[in-house]
Amino acid sequence: MYTYVVEASANTKKHEVELARVESRLIALDIAGRIERLTILKSLRETLNDAARTAATTVVLIGSDKLVNEAMSTLAELDVTVGIIPIGEPTRIAQALGIPYGAPACDVLSARITTALDLVRVHNRYFLSTLHLPVGATVTLDCDDRYQVSATTPAAIDIANFSESSNPRDGQLEVIVRPEEKSGFFSFGRRSTRHASVFPFKKLTIRSGNESLPIMADGETVLKTPATIEVAPHRLKLIVGKHRTFA
Repeated sequence: MYTYVVEASANTKKHEVELARVESRLIALDIAGRIERLTILKSLRETLNDAARTAATTVVLIGSDKLVNEAMSTLAELDVTVGIIPIGEPTRIAQALGIPYGAPACDVLSARITTALDLVRVHNRYFLSTLHLPVGATVTLDCDDRYQVSATTPAAIDIANFSESSNPRDGQLEVIVRPEEKSGFFSFGRRSTRHASVFPFKKLTIRSGNESLPIMADGETVLKTPATIEVAPHRLKLIVGKHRTFA
């Protein structure tokens, strides 16, 4: 049984034609199901829990990366298979999973290639893709209680489950440190990014001295330092496309 959860920002006039195409394609593929449209009065957590209680075996998120990340903390605790139909922006997570935009994503659901993916866990919250710390000074990274990395110059930091060198099925995450420096006499204060340093880990503690830095997902602050970040191996069963960025 399928339950489809539509993000509030996708359920607007701007996207109504694409949503209609999605619904028509689901019917044609014989995978139509209950459709839940989120509003400011309708909790995402309650909607997902209700779907699981009413015997939904597959929950499909229709919307942007923001919806996917907001749903992870609840879905990580439910015994369901997860699908994604990307509508709106950004949809980088779906792209990495090999899922095309809009109605063509229905064919990926129908093909039903499933895999168990790692999640990023911070305290009692889960994320699928990347967390970001904007440029800040004096950050210390304690990796797996084995070694420390200190960024004493301004650096942006990403904690990635998906990247060019990471695989969301390998039981580890990566921290990517991108130091920045003044780019020269004629830069007028602009900064340029040096070569990034990449460190794999299973457990990472981030400290930032006396300064509490924001930890962001999809452009919004979701946590603050200090924080301990861990991999949750194979925590989510998800439907992926053939052209995903990992094996």
